[in-house]
Amino acid sequence: MATAHRKGKKNKKELLLLMLTLLMLVALVIGVIYTQSESYLANLGHQTTHKQQPKKVANNSEVPVTTEAATLSSTEEQDPAPTTDIVWEKQEKPVQLPILMYHAIHVIAPGEEGNANLIVDPTTFESHLQALQQAGYYAVSPEEAYKMLTENVVPKDKKAVWLTFDDSLWDFYDIAYPLLKKYGMKATNNVITGTVGHEANLSLDEMKEMKENGISLQGHTVTHPALGNTDPVLQNTELADSKSYLDSNLDQDTISFAYPSGSYTEETIAIAERNNFKMALTTNEGIASAADGLLSLNRVRVLPSMTAELLLQTITTP
Repeated sequence: MATAHRKGKKNKKELLLLMLTLLMLVALVIGVIYTQSESYLANLGHQTTHKQQPKKVANNSEVPVTTEAATLSSTEEQDPAPTTDIVWEKQEKPVQLPILMYHAIHVIAPGEEGNANLIVDPTTFESHLQALQQAGYYAVSPEEAYKMLTENVVPKDKKAVWLTFDDSLWDFYDIAYPLLKKYGMKATNNVITGTVGHEANLSLDEMKEMKENGISLQGHTVTHPALGNTDPVLQNTELADSKSYLDSNLDQDTISFAYPSGSYTEETIAIAERNNFKMALTTNEGIASAADGLLSLNRVRVLPSMTAELLLQTITTP
């Protein structure tokens, strides 16, 4: 009995020792796992902190962007026409300013043959802009054109040109405007205010957008009548109402105006002056100067057949 009792006690001690050993092993394993887990989480947190932030893309999904890619993206989104600080130089000889006259910029469609001389192909138009840029031309706003002609100054180290478009047609926003931005050129569209929002013409929202990006919107009457053959009272209404519309809707002082079809009389000039237009553009062929009279400025009509080379030859001043 005594021997059996001693064996029982010994077995209990061995069992207890075995259990303690197992507990220690379990504790050791848990400790190792915990330590490795903490290290992994710490490393993961470090990597997350230094990862580039995701960039929103057009479909609202998120993709990680490296620093180099972010830099390229930022460069591509910059305006291709950086703001230029112009220095004006006084001239001894009277300033001459080429004012180009465009109308439509699109591929001519069947049935448009009657207006063929008013429609310039987009490829031709782009070649004009490229040639002007390469030749060192600076495209002026109406305000800058007025400054040149009244103060007899020119932009230093640059040649000046005023790009004008008549009739506020749809293709100006769809085709001409993107190309003007591409080549860093300002331009003026002479708006028939009674057609704003029509399917074939510019909308007010389009005009407001373009105004923020170097495009000037100036006068071209309300209904596009031949003013030289129009009653003076109606002439006054056409000029006054078109200016009022542009001034109020675009928050500006409209200073320039183009005579529809180039039709005007001395009385029309007087009416334009009474309505506070500082300049008016004709269809009279030639390079503009103050000697023409600021309310009867010459323009260069751009025909569909005019090559970039011929354009530069036409507007080169002595």
